[in-house]
Amino acid sequence: MSTKTLLLLSNGYGEDSFASLLLEKLVQFSRVYKIPSTFLVIPLIGKGAQFNQIQLQYPDQVSIINPPFSLPNGGVYLGSVCQKSVRLVEDFFRGVLPNSGFIIRELKKMKNKIDAVIGIGDFIPPLLNQLFLKKELFMVACAHTWLLKRKNHPLERLGRLTRYLFRYGCRKVYTRDRLTEQWFLQLGIPAKFLGFLGPDIKKGEVNRRKILFLPGSRKDWKNNLQFFFETFKGINLQSLKDYEIHMVFSPGVDTQDVQLLMGPFLGKPPFPLPLSWSQGDYFQHLSESALVVGFAGTAIEQASFLGIPSIEPWRKNAIQANRDFIENRQKLLLREALIPGGGTPAELAQILSKTLLNLQSYQKAAERFSQKVWEGKSNGGMTIAENIMRSLINQ
Repeated sequence: MSTKTLLLLSNGYGEDSFASLLLEKLVQFSRVYKIPSTFLVIPLIGKGAQFNQIQLQYPDQVSIINPPFSLPNGGVYLGSVCQKSVRLVEDFFRGVLPNSGFIIRELKKMKNKIDAVIGIGDFIPPLLNQLFLKKELFMVACAHTWLLKRKNHPLERLGRLTRYLFRYGCRKVYTRDRLTEQWFLQLGIPAKFLGFLGPDIKKGEVNRRKILFLPGSRKDWKNNLQFFFETFKGINLQSLKDYEIHMVFSPGVDTQDVQLLMGPFLGKPPFPLPLSWSQGDYFQHLSESALVVGFAGTAIEQASFLGIPSIEPWRKNAIQANRDFIENRQKLLLREALIPGGGTPAELAQILSKTLLNLQSYQKAAERFSQKVWEGKSNGGMTIAENIMRSLINQ
């Protein structure tokens, strides 16, 4: 059997998280079934830090091609009209424009070397494939019915270009839930729901006494971290005495910066809490967690998949976790699994204390939500990986 070479195009920070999960399963499947294969990864938005571990683990199979610049705002345009406009312009001139030539050259160089493309995100991966590669494409779509369907019109906010590219430019489109699969099928898109592309772990059955705090992965993570420190000042410490407080930092942030910022607060006044931290091992701690508190998108959705409730605060000038993000995305997407955390440290402290008093009811609501949306379909990453690889070797 000849070696299969697959290209993964990931179109966002959250998409990188999904793509790294899928990549791990693709490599595992190919090794178990002895399918000779190599994988190229181009993160189109971020720095690709999510892929570093798997590249170190499988250097003979995985290569990462990082564009020279990451988008300052990560392609996220939320908040006021002014904020959106400024961030769009900044991303274009400091990321999209200087990266375009590099990405196009790389795609043209690999055109005759790759067998298929896997896209994660929106219309950008299939558009790049149509323009420069013209290969068979398998798409993991991050669109969601609850985010886009507001008036029950056929196309709604998906967009004609996205519908066209998903319908005619993809061999298969893997959706994140059953409702989106059904909507896409009505639009003529070859959609399939095989399970949520989430962590292949189970929650600890007993003694889940860990609360995870997530400062986020974007460039304003230090401001988010300071928000947490201010929250700790105002919280009722008695409500936290039975829990382990742990912070998980993104693998894309500078470790030395984390050490410098966390050092003064580890078990010292005015933060006498037993506080620990780690970096890049979110899933390991998630399995032991009773609650997540974070300035994040995909990470909180992954917690919801496991039936773990999350509190998400917002900051007025945050790149992603601002009020617009909470009201127009997270509340619609995560519903019963999400607890809005307010816009000030004092509000978050109060909400966190109240949540802990009724934590079991929030956990039950999150578990019901997970079952309703994802139907208990675990191990979606391996199922999708198997579907892709078998489609390629059987053609």
